[in-house]
Amino acid sequence: MEIDIALVRAWAQQAGDMLLRSYFNQVSPERKLDKSLVTAADRAIEDWLRAAIHARFPDHGVLGEERDPVGLDREYIWVIDPIDGTSSFVSGLPMWAVSIGILRRGEPQAGVIYLPVLGDCYWAVAGGQAFWNDVPIQVAPPQPPGPNDWIAIPSTFHRAYTIHYPGKVRVLGSVAADCCYVARGQAKAAIIGKAKVWDVAAGWVIVQAAGGVVCPLEGTLPDWMTLLQTIRLPAPVVIGHPQQVTQVCAVVRRIKP
Repeated sequence: MEIDIALVRAWAQQAGDMLLRSYFNQVSPERKLDKSLVTAADRAIEDWLRAAIHARFPDHGVLGEERDPVGLDREYIWVIDPIDGTSSFVSGLPMWAVSIGILRRGEPQAGVIYLPVLGDCYWAVAGGQAFWNDVPIQVAPPQPPGPNDWIAIPSTFHRAYTIHYPGKVRVLGSVAADCCYVARGQAKAAIIGKAKVWDVAAGWVIVQAAGGVVCPLEGTLPDWMTLLQTIRLPAPVVIGHPQQVTQVCAVVRRIKP
């Protein structure tokens, strides 16, 4: 069964439009057991997406941030993050996204990321091109970084690593947004921390379709079937053009305890 990417884009945009109502009404957050933030909007949108998926594709599995997984042994698995960047969402900042990734037999099939405040939709189908709305995009070419070039990093990266990048570093507050700006060539690269599978399932499809790679800073990158079980990346990764990734890895050092 082929997935209609236009349908996935429409769902992401519908979810984003519903979330905007909560965003502008300053929704109150709660703390989960892992100390991350969650809102009633996160749960409501995940429930809405799950219902839409189940109604259209009843034999597909779903893994989401806010609810228990269903059918992880099925051919198709949807990996959804109703709000990637919840901290930005509750702080009134614009960098948050609806992220929907689709795996087939343990391999990425498609990814859609919608940034509602900006009205931007990034999407790709594995083996095809990556798009920003309807404009084809590619990662930044492998040129030496200039003083105004930038990479995205996690907000807590400085606690464990030093970085001596010759350009600028920025914290966007959303892994999905990091992936989008790398795929579009605006960010030269991004360092993704020990993110969870729903943070990266859509973004990595888009980055790779745009000509980028995903490279672990340390160790090896687990396969998708392993990530569906372990949920969290074992180490930070760098995304971007292969040569950009090599340049970034060369200027990062772990802080010795």
